[in-house]
Amino acid sequence: MTLPRVTEPIPDDPYLEAIEYQSMDHEAVNRKFVQDLLSGPTGPRVIDLGCGPAGIPIELCSQDSNIEILAIDEEPEMLDLAKRDIDASGYLDRIMLSQGDATDLDWLDQDTADTVISNSLMHHLDRPQSGLETAVRLVKPGGRIFIRDLARPDSSHTVELLVRQHCGDETDRAQQLFRQSLHAALTLEEIQKMCGGLGIQPQHVQMSSDRHWTIDWTKPIDNATVEHDVNSSQNV
Repeated sequence: MTLPRVTEPIPDDPYLEAIEYQSMDHEAVNRKFVQDLLSGPTGPRVIDLGCGPAGIPIELCSQDSNIEILAIDEEPEMLDLAKRDIDASGYLDRIMLSQGDATDLDWLDQDTADTVISNSLMHHLDRPQSGLETAVRLVKPGGRIFIRDLARPDSSHTVELLVRQHCGDETDRAQQLFRQSLHAALTLEEIQKMCGGLGIQPQHVQMSSDRHWTIDWTKPIDNATVEHDVNSSQNV
C-alpha cells in the first residue's frame, strides 16, 4: 500500500528552518537541475516558483549569461537569505526577488515567461494542482515548464533508506526536514494525473532519480497564436 500523503507541519521558527535548509548540501542537486534544464531551450526570461535561498537562480546565471530570472518565494525569511547570496554572487542585476504564493500569482500577466522552473516546491503546497496551473498560465506558448520535486516512496522503510543515503551526514533536524518532505511529496502517478488535467501528457512527467520526478514540457502554440504570427509577418 502506498504511503498516504502527510503535509508538512508549520514551522515554529521559520527563520531557523530557513537557515537549516540553506545549510544543507544542495550543490550537486542544484547543479544537476540546471544542467538538465539547459539541455533544452530555456531563456532569456525565466520565472522560478519557490526559489528558496536562490541556489538554482544563482547557478543558472553562472552557466548562462543571457538569463534573467524573476525568483518568487512566499517566505520572507528565504528571500532575506536569497538576497544576501545573490548580492555576494554579483547577480543582483539579473535576479529579481519577489514575495508571492505560487498558487495565487494573478498579479503577473499570463504568457510572461520563456521558461517557468521550480525545484522542490510542490510538496510544500497544500494544493499542488494550483501551483501547476500557475506555471501553465505564466509560460508563453512555445515556452517550457521544467519542474522537479521529490517523489513519495511506497513505504516508511524506503523513506528511512533515502534519508540515510542522501541526508545521513546532515543534522538530525535536517534529516527530519527531509523525512517530512518525502512524506509530503506526490507520487509519480499523482503528479501525472494532475498534469493530465492540464494537457501535459504522461511522457513529459517521468522519474529522474531514485527520489525525484521531473516535468519537462513545452506549451503548445495554438492555432490562434500561429495565425497571429503569420498575419503579423505578412504585414511587415
